[in-house]
Amino acid sequence: MVRTVKVLGTSLLASMLLVSAGCSTKDESQPSVTPGTSTTPAATTQTKAGSDKKVKLRVVTITTDENRNNIMEKHIKPNVAKAFPNVEIEFEPGGGGEDMANKLKTFNAAGDMPDVFWNDAGYFTPLNSTGSIMDLTSSITKDGFLSKYAVPDALKHVDGKIYSLSSGADTYFTPVIFYHKDMFEQAGVQVPKTFDEFIEVSKKLKSKGMVPAVTPGKDGWGPKLFLLQQMIQIGDPQAMADLVSNKTDFNNPAVKAGVSRIEKMVKEGVFPEGIANLDYGPANEMFTSKKAAMYMMFTWELPNLAKDSTVDFFPFPSASDKYDPAKHVQFWGSPLNGYAVNAKSKYPEEAVKLAEFLAMADAQYFEATGAPIALKTGNTVAEAQPLMKKFVNWYNPIPTKIASLALNSLDAKTSAELSTQGAKLLTGQYPADKFATEMGKIWSENTWFKK
Repeated sequence: MVRTVKVLGTSLLASMLLVSAGCSTKDESQPSVTPGTSTTPAATTQTKAGSDKKVKLRVVTITTDENRNNIMEKHIKPNVAKAFPNVEIEFEPGGGGEDMANKLKTFNAAGDMPDVFWNDAGYFTPLNSTGSIMDLTSSITKDGFLSKYAVPDALKHVDGKIYSLSSGADTYFTPVIFYHKDMFEQAGVQVPKTFDEFIEVSKKLKSKGMVPAVTPGKDGWGPKLFLLQQMIQIGDPQAMADLVSNKTDFNNPAVKAGVSRIEKMVKEGVFPEGIANLDYGPANEMFTSKKAAMYMMFTWELPNLAKDSTVDFFPFPSASDKYDPAKHVQFWGSPLNGYAVNAKSKYPEEAVKLAEFLAMADAQYFEATGAPIALKTGNTVAEAQPLMKKFVNWYNPIPTKIASLALNSLDAKTSAELSTQGAKLLTGQYPADKFATEMGKIWSENTWFKK
């Protein structure tokens, strides 16, 4: 039997699932977020030493998708001045992925780290090694913010410390295949149950002049974050679980078979030309404008995509009898993902309060879209919308939830190499065997598990 991977603490994998789904009773088109109310810790009301000069805090945020941009532009910025009347806050967009990692590493090397920033497992280690990330455990316990989490232990890193604050929505994000029902009907195809059927459906869609499927490929985004994991998992979920926990490597035949499935999809024309250079936004636009029939993406996009009544989703189809989408699923998230505080900040107390404010804003936004969360907002919630309800009813009962390789098994060098190798694989000119060989070399040097 495949066991659940436990790489982030004994309670992480199942604990978030105790939180029930719900959506705000307010207008979903513009989720109302009011951080700084009774559900959010009070901000500092006096400046240091009674001075008239405002405390200045700098924040680098993640800006990779519509949700993140909406949280920042429509909900955080309009409310932050009220919550922090005596603090001057400078927001700086950080992008995401390698862009964010490189930016923060540069700031860290120059001794110019922001007071608050979006943390990520991919660059946590080099920042932590220089003392640039604060252990928040004492501060958030003392002020009561930790008690707002349904399962506080889920915030703890493997060393038992808490470095980041988030809404807890991450654990409910998983990759699925969104599709346009009307495009499937026009092509005369059904939702595939197996990988072979998926290839045949894609060929049929392409024969009708449609792009079968799209996903972000630039910098190896899709392969690194979910596509490699899905292609291994649908053939042998135990092999995927073992790779995440470093109990196997890229020489495993099941791992190699997963890589070969990506190569096959590219060569069979599942993806559009130039997929290796397709960024997140353009990939999303290809699907929403119906230039592509399917969209391989995490369910964080579900609230936005559900606005189109033709959109539905299905789990990645099985490639063997070892995999059952009702029994195995990848989950996004790491206790390191979230708002972190620079341990060297001149104003640590204010910075912690700001990180709490930002995490609560995230929680209120995602709750308002119908996404399950772990950080309790105190808001009244109503029944989830149909597509979200379908997702939660499928996702919650799944017994084996496998952690994401990208967030829980890679040091910075291995992460960067997986991005590079993934992008090459999407060109259609890079053999699966070469990918496995090169990743095998870097995997043997991966320091993530050397504690």
